[in-house]
Amino acid sequence: MRILYLGDIVGEDVLSVIEKNLSRIKKENNINIVLANAENVAKGRGLTKDLYKRLMTAGISGLSMGNHTFAKSQIVDFIDESNIARPANLYNVPGKEFLQIKYNTKTITLINVLGRVFMNGSSDCPFRTIDRIISSVKSDYYIIDVHAEATSEKIALANYLDGRVSAIVGTHTHVQTADERKMNKGTLYISDLGMCGPYDSILGDEIEPIIERFITGVYKPTKPANGKMVLNGAILDLTLNKITRFHEEY
Repeated sequence: MRILYLGDIVGEDVLSVIEKNLSRIKKENNINIVLANAENVAKGRGLTKDLYKRLMTAGISGLSMGNHTFAKSQIVDFIDESNIARPANLYNVPGKEFLQIKYNTKTITLINVLGRVFMNGSSDCPFRTIDRIISSVKSDYYIIDVHAEATSEKIALANYLDGRVSAIVGTHTHVQTADERKMNKGTLYISDLGMCGPYDSILGDEIEPIIERFITGVYKPTKPANGKMVLNGAILDLTLNKITRFHEEY
């Protein structure tokens, strides 16, 4: 079982790159299932139904989200019936706490949680939330997307869950980390998958408004940058229990 997990998809331009290249990528890397984080697809914030349909048609089987899950209000109209795992530690919101995907005789359970360190907003404890789900839901594989700022919180979760889940991947910072590894008890881990989006950018957005915001402290509207695109993620080989970083430029 080989899974390609793509990091945060930023903007619609890179979605076109995914549509054009995903079939080839799957074939070249012997990929069985593709997962992705999709909280930034709609102009950098949120997800619309039309964009969701394009992701599914492109060949992605399941999506995780993050702090921008409900940035586009229309998501509440389709999230309950979608192949989306919204953050499980959000209280009393629409959507699935986890997503189960069948592949041949195996079941993969995708769980998405928000970190709490340096993150605005209210969310339940990600440690206890994952405990509750994996103790009550039967599955052959559990894959966790930890959408968080702090690497310390992600690594703490990896050590806490080591040997009890198949893989833990980090998202949210949009910068691919070089710490992919197999934990002591076998759980596959990477602190951040990186992003799928504009290469010459600041976390996917245009450069100048972000620089001006840092210098002046005044908020400037941002939007995804143009130009060269990059796809970042990781290949999770659940048969060989191995994780490999994925990176392609266009």
